[in-house]
Amino acid sequence: MRMVDPRIAAAVLFVCGAVAPLAAQQKKPPKPPPPPKNAQAHPGGKPSAAVKRLNENPAGELDRFTKMSPKEREKELSQLPPQRRAAFEQRLAHYESLTPEQQQKVRQNVELMQSLPKDRQNAVRQEIQTINALPVPQRRKLLNSEEFNQRFSPDEQTLIRDRFPYASKQKDD
Repeated sequence: MRMVDPRIAAAVLFVCGAVAPLAAQQKKPPKPPPPPKNAQAHPGGKPSAAVKRLNENPAGELDRFTKMSPKEREKELSQLPPQRRAAFEQRLAHYESLTPEQQQKVRQNVELMQSLPKDRQNAVRQEIQTINALPVPQRRKLLNSEEFNQRFSPDEQTLIRDRFPYASKQKDD
């Protein structure tokens, strides 16, 4: 099994965090009528352009933000709710610390995640959370089990295993 740089695996957290629905981070009760599915409410009511772009093309937004001037970045980020902004800024800083090759791997994983149906994205995120709660030996056992291989497609397996590079590696590799 191939070895994945732990910085790449950590950056894959971007997939699970920065593009997660904004509504899950907000503590306000929903306003009737409920927003359309996957719409992200901004404190002003409807989703901002920045929130819409993040949800529609997170890989493209990574590249776009890394090319912005500090002033442009501040203007865009000011449209995000505080919790979402802080999480995005943290992930963006980590992403920018990666080598170009590692950034490319992150973009590929983000695009791969976005290509999955919503229910499979949720299944991958849930599995990552479940595995994250396990000690490394149990992670290794689960990631190399036949049940895991049957429950997840090869692309989904890649997304999950890339998050746990050391646990994915067989002891005798």
